[in-house]
Amino acid sequence: MKIALTTLLCFFCLATFSGARADMQLEISMKHITRAYKQLLLDLKQPQDANKADYVALATTMKTEAQTARGLVPQKAANLYPESRDAMVKGYQKSMDDFSQAIDVLIENLQAGQWDAANKQLATLRMEEDDGHKAFRKKD
Repeated sequence: MKIALTTLLCFFCLATFSGARADMQLEISMKHITRAYKQLLLDLKQPQDANKADYVALATTMKTEAQTARGLVPQKAANLYPESRDAMVKGYQKSMDDFSQAIDVLIENLQAGQWDAANKQLATLRMEEDDGHKAFRKKD
C-alpha cells in the first residue's frame, strides 16, 4: 500500500511539474515574441536600410518562438474534458500557424525594405495576438 501511494504521488508530481514546465516555456516564448515585436515596432518608426538585417533578425526571433509555442499546450486547456481539450489545442495550433505565416509576410516586407507594408503587418500581428490571447490564454 505504501509503495502504491508513493508511486502515485511520484506520478502526480511528475505530471504537475511537466505541465508547469510547459506553461513556463510557453510564457517564455511569448515574452520573447513580445520583446522582439516591441523592438521592431520601435525601430520601424524611423527605419533605415542599413539596419534591414537587424529587423529581419527580430522577425526571425518572433517566428522561431512562435514555432516553439505552437508545440506547447496553453494552460487554459489543462482543465478541459479530453474532447474539448483536443479541439482547443487544434484551434491553438491553427492560430499559431496563421501567426507564423503572418510573420513570414513581415519578413518578406522587411527584406524588400517595404516599411509601410511592414508596419501594417505588425498591426495585423498585434490583432492576431490579441485574438489568440482572448481565445487561448487563461485569465488570472
